[in-house]
Amino acid sequence: MHPRSDPSSPAGCPARWRTALQLTASKVFDCFLDRLATKHLLAAAGRIESLCAERARRHLLELLRADSATLHREGLTDCPAPVTRVRFTTRRDDYNPVCWDDDAVARHTTGETTEVDYVGTPVEDALRDYSSFTNPGDGDQLIVDLTTGEFTLR
Repeated sequence: MHPRSDPSSPAGCPARWRTALQLTASKVFDCFLDRLATKHLLAAAGRIESLCAERARRHLLELLRADSATLHREGLTDCPAPVTRVRFTTRRDDYNPVCWDDDAVARHTTGETTEVDYVGTPVEDALRDYSSFTNPGDGDQLIVDLTTGEFTLR
C-alpha cells in the first residue's frame, strides 16, 4: 500500500518505516508532527499532556491506596481505623520548584489523623511526577480521597 493511500501513514513518510523492525519513535513522530498545522500540533501536545497527567494521577492513587492498606494491616499508624484520605502540602527548597511534600497527613475513618513520611518510597517519585502536571503554589494542599479516587487541589 502506498503511504498516501494509508490514512494511518503521514503523506511522504516512507512505507518501509511501518515495518516493525524499522520503526523508531523519532522517525515516525518527526515525520508526522512536521506535517501538522500549528493548531493541530498544539492540540496534540495538550492531549498528550492531559493523558500523562491522568496517568500520573492514577499511579499516585494506586500507590497511596496500597501503602495505606499496608499501614493499616501492619498497625503502623496512630489509629487502628483504615485511612480514607491523605493530605499533602507544598514545599520549596534550593533545588526544586514548589512541589508536593512527601510528608503527609492521613485521615482515618474515625476522623483521627496520622503523619506519614513517604521519603524514599515509590509515593515520593509519583508525587514528583504529579507535581509537574499540577504546578502547585506555596501553601497549596492536595487531598486524595482513597475511597472515591477524587483529587482536590486547594
